[in-house]
Amino acid sequence: MRKGSYSNAMLIILIAGIFCLFIIQDSSALSAEPSNESIQAKEGLGQAEKDILEMMENNISINRVNETYQEALQLYSAQLALEEKGKKADYKLIIKYTSDIGSVKKTALQAKDELEIFSEIFNEVGENTNLSEMHGEYDQIISSLSDERFEDTIKLIKTGYERISEIQSSQTAINAFSNAISKTIKNFFIRNWLKLIIIFSIVLILLLIFWSSLKKLKVRLRFNLLITQKKSINNLLKKMQNNYFKTKKISEADYRIRLKKFKELIRDIDRQVMVLKEEIYKSKKKRR
Repeated sequence: MRKGSYSNAMLIILIAGIFCLFIIQDSSALSAEPSNESIQAKEGLGQAEKDILEMMENNISINRVNETYQEALQLYSAQLALEEKGKKADYKLIIKYTSDIGSVKKTALQAKDELEIFSEIFNEVGENTNLSEMHGEYDQIISSLSDERFEDTIKLIKTGYERISEIQSSQTAINAFSNAISKTIKNFFIRNWLKLIIIFSIVLILLLIFWSSLKKLKVRLRFNLLITQKKSINNLLKKMQNNYFKTKKISEADYRIRLKKFKELIRDIDRQVMVLKEEIYKSKKKRR
């Protein structure tokens, strides 16, 4: 099914659910005064409708939350009928379902935002580093969002950042080691082809020096990655602020949630940057 047709089908299903809820509300208005729990359940269903529509507006798949919503709607109808007959009704499961929909929506929006940041960094790093061995992992992250495994998306993105850093360090180490060995062999054949003991000593010294340099290089690469990540987050923050203040594409509640999340990410990056700066400073101090 094409994406447009899928979205239209989901919208029709949701509208049908809303229509059913209106019918239920009209019928309940003709009966006795509804209970507080009934009112809370009805308000929860109304909020769930808004959450699902917001996910659709952000091009996020809603199969998972729509199934929960339809089940909650059916339960509400059944419990309301019991209440109207003077029997005991239980709305706890309905309230739980609608609350779960809100939680899924928040996680989905967070996963989508973090995936946008990660994709931007992945493409930027890929311009100077061969990330082909990570394409499978990258596809898993993308599919986890489309498959509505939003919690997995956030976890996979965190692992993805670690993998990028490892690949950068590995490829830089290989290139540097290859250049060092090439120069060493060339000098060996030109000047010291008979002096095996000397060349073995030189190689050993180079390895010792090279190991120390690798540690410093890894810190520097991690530092650069964090700076790139912070830049991407700031760009997304500006985009979100534009959507809220100018185009009004997002609600105030979600704007505050995302703003808080972005600020937390930036604070976490700043903490990591401070640690790396301290490591670099200590390294320079030792050399003196």
